[in-house]
Parts: sequence; structure tokens; C-alpha cells
Amino acid sequence: MKKIKIGIPRGLYYYMYFPFWCTFFKSLGMEIVLSPTTNKGILNDGVRYSVDDICISVKAYHGHVKYLLNKDVDYVFVPRIVSEEKHKYNCPKLTALPDLIKSAFPEDKDKILTLNLGPFQREEYRFAFYTLGKKFAVKESLVKEAYKKAEKIQRTAERYLHSGFNTLQVYEKIDDPSSLLKNEKNKNNMLVGVVGFPYDVYDTFLSSSLLKRLNDMGIDVLVSNMLDYNGLPKYRDFAPRDLFWYQGNYVLRAGLYFLSSTSIDGVISMSSFGCGLSSIYTKMMDIYNNTHHRKPLLHLVIDEQTGEAGMVTRLEAFTDLAKLKKEGEL
Repeated sequence: MKKIKIGIPRGLYYYMYFPFWCTFFKSLGMEIVLSPTTNKGILNDGVRYSVDDICISVKAYHGHVKYLLNKDVDYVFVPRIVSEEKHKYNCPKLTALPDLIKSAFPEDKDKILTLNLGPFQREEYRFAFYTLGKKFAVKESLVKEAYKKAEKIQRTAERYLHSGFNTLQVYEKIDDPSSLLKNEKNKNNMLVGVVGFPYDVYDTFLSSSLLKRLNDMGIDVLVSNMLDYNGLPKYRDFAPRDLFWYQGNYVLRAGLYFLSSTSIDGVISMSSFGCGLSSIYTKMMDIYNNTHHRKPLLHLVIDEQTGEAGMVTRLEAFTDLAKLKKEGEL
């Protein structure tokens, strides 16, 4: 019997939940087809098929979906993730992602496999995946077992993520995460905190390989999603109320933590041009930094016109400043 092929776009929530999705579908006997890392062709397709006023990450996602639709897949998995924490919600454009994709590719709308997740309730998440599994006439017992395996793998990935390994390192070793323990960590003299939504930071094309560039400059990097959200201080003396958005809260708390930490030598934020959530948390980081620690802080904003030369120049200036600050010359 021919296996059902599920296409997973390598963008947006892929950088958070791929271990779960991959394990769930594979456990049901399906074949996973991943789009490649973002490249110029994929981004150009994304710009061509998406609306103008969305961020570059969502545009690139359209390109990934188009790539998969051109392949021999039965479905492309595009979930609607409304919420990841109780009383917190996600970007409206990400919430409307299945609708945007179906509108962009109306001739293939029946190939868009989706499910609704949220507002966050553990039982609702489980029920949504159980219902999705039954869609393929899979026995309920197999669906439940697949869900348990997926939860276990996701927790394992997050445990290693919170142990000092970034998302790309964890995904590379997802079949044998214990091998990550063999890697050297924090071997350089400088440590920089990078804050931003995972799909902005870890997409090597959109970010111009920010993390690798910093490593090549002799700098260790701690990314915001490598911190345990539930263990981060809430800084109520500065921000009495949470932001409306879960990912915005996550990045803001991580950013304030980096700015407060004596072990972090500088902080870089990366965001997409036109992102309303980013405009709020980056401004709050500026205010906090100016009134508290005055640590080297660099904001990088990406869009279709971002060039590597400009980013390299800004990174070099930032690292020079951070080194002088660390050595007490500023």
C-alpha cells in the first residue's frame, strides 16, 4: 500500500514543533517530505504568491508551500495555531495562515491539511490531533500511541534546547539527541544573547546565517528560545502586565533577562520589517536598557531587500563595542 506523503514547509512553526509533527505522522505510517532551507527561488515564489503587507517570514512560507505543491505530496500540513498559552494569542497572520495559503493556491486548497489548535488547552490539542489521525482511517489506539510518542520526542527536543543547544543543532540530531552531549559549549570568551521569533533567527537565508557569523567571529550565542519560558522572570517592576501575544512575551522576557545578566556581553534582536509584535518588544528592550544596564544592544530588521554586506558591517561594529565594554574601556 502506497504511503501517504505529508509535506511540511520549513518555515514558521516548523522551528518550534517539527519534532512533534514529524513523529506523529511517521508513527501513523506516513512519509514526511520537507521543503529545503529557504533560498532565493523559494523567497521569490513566496513574494509572488503572497499579499504585500505581511512579513518576510510569512512570504517565505508561501514559497515553501509552493515548492511542496510542485512535488508529489498528498497533503501540505498548515496548522492554525491560535494560542500556545492560556489567555495569550498568536500573530493574526499566523492564526489565519491556512486561509492565506488556500487563498494563494485555490487550485490546491484540498491538499492543504490543517487543524485548529487553541485557545490553549491540553485536552483540545490532544483532541485536534486525534481527529486528524482518524481522518486517515487510522485506528484510535494507533493515533493515541502516535500522539504519546510525539509528545515524548517534543519534550526531549525542548529539554536539550534548554540545556544549551540551539534549534538547528537539536534538529540535526533529532534521531539521536544524546549525541549532542559530545559537543563543546561556550568555548569562546564572549557570549551574546540573540532574541527573536525562532522562524526569523533560525532561517539561515533570511537571517543571513546570523548564528554562524557570530560563531565565526569567536562569539558564543544564546538564543531566546533556548531559555525555559516558565523559568524566566516576569520583571513586573518594569512590565506590570503581560503582552497580548505569547511569542512576544517569550522574546521580551528573554531579552530583559539577557540585558540583566552579567554573563551576557551584548544583545541582538532580529525581527521582520512590518512586524507589529516586534516593534513593541524591541522598544521595551530599548527603554529597559537605557534605564538599567546600558548594555550593547543591536536591532536587526530583515526584509526582501536585506543584504549581507550591511549586516556584516553592523555585526562587526556591535562586536567591537561589546568587546570594549567587556574589557572596561567604555
